[in-house]
Amino acid sequence: MLYPIKELQDIFIDACVRAPDGELAFVSVFGRDGAVQQLYASLHLGVQEGGIRQITLLDPDSSQPIVTVSIGDPRRLDKYSGRLPKDNLFGNLVHTWIYDESLLTPSKATGSAWLLVDRETQTHDEASLEARVWSLIEQLSPIPLLPHWRSLVLASLGAQMVSRLDETPYSPVGRIHAFRIALPDSFTEAISSLVRSGALAID
Repeated sequence: MLYPIKELQDIFIDACVRAPDGELAFVSVFGRDGAVQQLYASLHLGVQEGGIRQITLLDPDSSQPIVTVSIGDPRRLDKYSGRLPKDNLFGNLVHTWIYDESLLTPSKATGSAWLLVDRETQTHDEASLEARVWSLIEQLSPIPLLPHWRSLVLASLGAQMVSRLDETPYSPVGRIHAFRIALPDSFTEAISSLVRSGALAID
């Protein structure tokens, strides 16, 4: 489904992800090249210069607002664009991702990472999702984690570490589902405790 937005014409969104604070983290945009360029420029302009500080997704049938997304600090946003084949059904269109750069790389400094998955093709593969979540936890962990610890660590600490943004007030809209991984301050001590108790085997 493609959602128009209130603020600019000829812009359509098929996926939008917000951070836990409600600010824009990722948006997938379709439109003419000029319209998409105008959107990206508007995100970085001041309000007095014609900039926008929020985007409002509209129901494609009723044109009623579905959700309003705060932009936050636009300096953290980057974009990646590609052009659709000219012989597609809708003509000469550009497809652009506008995203917070923190989505690209897990941050050991903050102990947090993002995982975005396609609802239509990836959310039903639980084994693959678990493997990807575990890989991010390994990258964030300040201490080495052994591969065979995965199931027990996720069972013991997963609820503290992994947030499904579908279950928050700022649920994603469209085809992308998002997970936020954040290690608690007690992570190292929790792992050490599981090792001392024998629950996690060293060999």
